[in-house]
Amino acid sequence: MKLYFLNEFLGDIRNINVDGMWINAEITPSKNIDKFNDFFLAIVDEENDFEETNYNEEWLDDSNWYIIDDENRRKGIYIPAVYPDREINWRWR
Repeated sequence: MKLYFLNEFLGDIRNINVDGMWINAEITPSKNIDKFNDFFLAIVDEENDFEETNYNEEWLDDSNWYIIDDENRRKGIYIPAVYPDREINWRWR
């Protein structure tokens, strides 16, 4: 599987596990993910409130995030949580 934002490839996803509605996996990031690092850190930081006004509106639009599965099908996801240890969690839309 592959993670995309709009038409930008952000990384390969592997070792997928399903836990109820959530999917957990590992991501091998592409260099394109670098600009999202602060955004993802803010999303997963449970100690602080996430301030939407600090980020690009396109990044906050769930319809811009998707995964290409192993059969090359595009599947929409809600904004993923990408952790510093390169764990990724998401839900299908």
